[in-house]
Amino acid sequence: MKKLLWTDVNKLELVEAPIPEPGPGQAVVRVKYAGICGSDLHIYAGQHPTAKPPLVIGHEACGELYAINADRTDLKVGDKVCSHTIEPCNACEGCHVGRENLCTNVKIMGTSMDGVFTQYLLCNAERLIKFNDDVDMQIAALVEPLTVAVHDTRRAGIRPGEDVFIAGAGTIGILIGMMCKLAGAAHVVLAELNPDRIRIAKELGFEVVDISASDFAEQCMAKVGGKYDKIFEATGFQGGFDACLSMIKQGSTMVQVGMPPKGTIFNTDINAIIYNEAELLGVRHHTMTSMEGAAKIINAGLLNDQLAKVVSAVYPVEKSMEAFEKARTDKSMLKVLIDFS
Repeated sequence: MKKLLWTDVNKLELVEAPIPEPGPGQAVVRVKYAGICGSDLHIYAGQHPTAKPPLVIGHEACGELYAINADRTDLKVGDKVCSHTIEPCNACEGCHVGRENLCTNVKIMGTSMDGVFTQYLLCNAERLIKFNDDVDMQIAALVEPLTVAVHDTRRAGIRPGEDVFIAGAGTIGILIGMMCKLAGAAHVVLAELNPDRIRIAKELGFEVVDISASDFAEQCMAKVGGKYDKIFEATGFQGGFDACLSMIKQGSTMVQVGMPPKGTIFNTDINAIIYNEAELLGVRHHTMTSMEGAAKIINAGLLNDQLAKVVSAVYPVEKSMEAFEKARTDKSMLKVLIDFS
């Protein structure tokens, strides 16, 4: 089999390896499509605080069950599946209260353990989730970023009729927007700087405001007649954070989704939180139940027409380096997939 190995800063190698055999409690998935995430690009560039080469990176994938060595009667060889990307210890407090994303000994695919950029993925059989037989596998490949959106909107507690503001119209910002609409938000307004992403978000049916506009705040408030109930910061930069703070009203909830570069310290107008009795929430990874929810949404076809438009390009595994460069340099790309079949 072929696997894509990160061997050094800005260096990937397509290497041959034997197909793994599943030990007790394990399974092997024949990967079909794997998506390139922003965190993969950070690892590739040597900017991740903990990932070290050599490593198979990647954490967004779907495929077919190739082999299983576990007592799971709900799965059979050939089923379309994905694997939850977190390997919890099942012994710490976070695991015991059902928040394995806060596991103190967590292992994460593509960061602290080999990831999904491989033709055959060895994984924990208990972390597999099944897709319907008729699911489009390019859409199934989006299950992990959709899981982020499911987890983050659940954390925010979106309610029907609320107004939602999202800073950042990248893949995660747009998927959060889709989930908010699905949950019944009255308005979803995105703030973005990049012209390509502004255009794409509008094509996907979102209201978008250019964050660099001199009357940015006035434009945002005019959309809903005031400020916002739920706010998501999905850029990881000070400008996005400031925009979100400016949209807080009394009783708002703001969720910090974007991961700032290592060592970043934000300047914060804490009074915007205090005097509005607002909630400022963090999110970290996601849980198995959130991925199960995302898979159910895909299986039910609730967002599949919109999700299909999120896939911007598909590259064969032999052109993985081109795929990474495209994802890194072309901001018109939402999701670049690598075809490992």
